[in-house]
Amino acid sequence: MILLSNHLLTLPEFRNIENVVVRINMAHVKDKNQLKQFVDVNYDIFLDYPKGRTKPPMPTLHVPDALEMMNKYSNIKYFAVSNIETSSEVKMISSCIPENVNFVPKIETLDGVINLKSIFETGCVKYIMLDSEDLYTSVNNDIELYLQLKDRVKKTCVDFDIKLLELYGVIFKGK
Repeated sequence: MILLSNHLLTLPEFRNIENVVVRINMAHVKDKNQLKQFVDVNYDIFLDYPKGRTKPPMPTLHVPDALEMMNKYSNIKYFAVSNIETSSEVKMISSCIPENVNFVPKIETLDGVINLKSIFETGCVKYIMLDSEDLYTSVNNDIELYLQLKDRVKKTCVDFDIKLLELYGVIFKGK
């Protein structure tokens, strides 16, 4: 799966791109009307809710708003939530979303990695997203521990046949 930020679709170079899933980070959505504009497209949508976000921009919409959109727009195929650390969170969120939507836990902390096996054992997860930068910060920039944890995540995903989504590069555009 290739995820592209919805903001890339505003660039001419990305207007006619195919075979991608459009990621909408709800921290960058100002209100329900803007969210409707973002999801009302001819792409599958990966809706990303930043639970526990402490840096700007702070989300103005919340999980109930995301659930409302998932029930209205069948092209929302994935729902990610940040800072997932326990199997109980996975079960609770999975029980609230429509059946056609895949729940994607975002693993960003040491506790999330430690509990990954129990998260997978819920049977509610086909994909996870690893936020490497936040994981690195979570372990106080300990490079050795960070690298061990990344390897652990990759191995656990292989063991459970879970697809791992990771960031590959960044795009900069000059004006």
